[in-house]
Amino acid sequence: MDLTKPLDQANAKEINAYCDEQGKSFSKDIKTNQIRNVFSKITSLRNIYKSKRKYDDELERALILLKPQLAYAAGRQEKVKIFQQEMNKIIDGVINSSNKNLAIENFFAIVEGFVAYHKFHGGKDK
Repeated sequence: MDLTKPLDQANAKEINAYCDEQGKSFSKDIKTNQIRNVFSKITSLRNIYKSKRKYDDELERALILLKPQLAYAAGRQEKVKIFQQEMNKIIDGVINSSNKNLAIENFFAIVEGFVAYHKFHGGKDK
């Protein structure tokens, strides 16, 4: 998937292929709980989005503030840096999108895909 373009321009086929590729890559070094920690924060973002039924400044602020949390995790574990870098790219993909509602939905789909394909490819549990 071309992460130089806004995330609202990604289609389902591209998202699936990207998630499979990244999930496989992450499964080699990243533990399930490291991905799940980020996923739980993103679930909170999803709940905000669902309750308001739209992307707004509060959601964008929370999305941007995921970056320092990811940096902290990457600082604690060198192997998490590749995950941090990919997450930063997709966060930026949302921010740079015209249709932010579609972009944030694609963002949520990508993160779910990361978790699913990480597990599928034998991601480490501990």
